[in-house]
Amino acid sequence: LASLGHRALRVHVATVDTFPSSLSKYEESWSCLVDAVEDVKTLQADLDKIQADTELKERVITYIWGACAQIRGELVFKACQKVPGSYGIPGSMAPQQVAETVQWMVKSCAFMYGGLNVAAKTFDKMAPFSNPIFKDLFILQWFSVKGEEIRFADAFKHIPNTTLALIAIAVECALNSWHNGTRSQVKFTLCCFCDPNAISYTSRYQFYLNKLERMQKDCPNWMKQFKKDLYESIWYTPSFYINI
Repeated sequence: LASLGHRALRVHVATVDTFPSSLSKYEESWSCLVDAVEDVKTLQADLDKIQADTELKERVITYIWGACAQIRGELVFKACQKVPGSYGIPGSMAPQQVAETVQWMVKSCAFMYGGLNVAAKTFDKMAPFSNPIFKDLFILQWFSVKGEEIRFADAFKHIPNTTLALIAIAVECALNSWHNGTRSQVKFTLCCFCDPNAISYTSRYQFYLNKLERMQKDCPNWMKQFKKDLYESIWYTPSFYINI
């Protein structure tokens, strides 16, 4: 029963709110559990049993809440695997050149654009969120055999801005692991290039989400077509074509 709520919260984090407040832990977790079993009458009695047992309810909610960090961590792990091949890092570059290139890609947001030429440091400013890595990670995370998209198609069908912003910060985090020119461990909570006052990834997530919402407002037709094309291209790309 708890696994249903856990799965539902994973979908919520991916499509509605990537960083739900810890203050909403009980409310969000319980709501996801209730929604998950809403149409399964045989589980209602079990749900009532959990509701009546304070200690059991605490354990169930703690388990469900773990979905938040779990899905973010999974995506960062996959982004770390995809980044070297997607951006040619390190390739033939010396560590100093890798560090400079990564810093340029993150600070300019170049990594998220289509038409990116890392060597020339150019990209297509008319193609935001169009770098192939977005499609690759979408497939790896949500279109695998166990992917949530297969079971919750309606939640992902229109490519939520939340999902794109989540992919963006996962890629940024993976790029930050190369900020010294060689690969290192980077915690998802901190942003490397921000000196002593490190910016949390919640702020970076909001940055990308705001950018997407402005695009949605200013260029609604472009966004609608962009998401339609992306979703269709994902469906027509078998997941086994995407190599890690």
